[in-house]
Amino acid sequence: MLRAIHHGDVLQLHGSTRVSRLIDYAVSAYVVRGVMIDTSFPYLRGELDAWLAHNRVEGALVTHRHEDHAGNIALLAARGIPVGMATETLASVRSPRSIGMYRRVTWGSAAPLPQDPAPFAHSALALLPTPGHTSDHHVVWDAERETLFCGDLFIGVKVRIAHPREDVRGTVSSLRAMVALRPARVFDAHRGLLTNPVGSLTAKADWMEEMFGRIESHADRGWPAPRIRDAVLGREDLTGWASAGDYSRLNFVESVLASRAALGTVPGSTAGPPGE
Repeated sequence: MLRAIHHGDVLQLHGSTRVSRLIDYAVSAYVVRGVMIDTSFPYLRGELDAWLAHNRVEGALVTHRHEDHAGNIALLAARGIPVGMATETLASVRSPRSIGMYRRVTWGSAAPLPQDPAPFAHSALALLPTPGHTSDHHVVWDAERETLFCGDLFIGVKVRIAHPREDVRGTVSSLRAMVALRPARVFDAHRGLLTNPVGSLTAKADWMEEMFGRIESHADRGWPAPRIRDAVLGREDLTGWASAGDYSRLNFVESVLASRAALGTVPGSTAGPPGE
């Protein structure tokens, strides 16, 4: 289901499926200055196609490769709509990786691109790198209107789960960089318009850093990652089980420990940096 919500100069295209509504989950694309930000997910291809038939967009900007954000790039390319994205994002969506059953059921699988879309850029909208959630994650910054479209940078303050190759420490660095911009408005892909933009981004970064300290404290005592998870974040919830560990609390802990090792704070470690 695709639903239009107006926020003055910004149009939110709120997307959900029957499955996502059961778990109270949705994802939004946005339209501002005649530009679409993200392309929604494959199961909404038909509805998005119908919307595009009656609404003109100049181009699109994509925050990252995940199917709930980049799932309809092929549709836009077929319609002749140019798309701007990071080089790494384009390489990923040309031949998308296999995704877990829970993601296929919720959002659908993106098909390989039959052709690259024409490149796109907009003078008032900047794609800024914000790695962490994925290595190719970007936000869209409208400096003139002090508006940030943050993709999956926020999602929520106390997000305790992560993908296997997610860099949660990188997410904190990206959050701090976006706080420094002092945005007056922040539109999140899953939470919509944030009521306290700078405060929300700051609270998330602060909470994550607090969790890092607690995780590292237990690691210093020689605790294994599952025991640390249970003590700091709690046992796996339904998301962890339904995704067979692909989106889990254990991944959050392991990302913290891997990035700590990569920084050289664990004696004798030869681990490499996290990243997808």
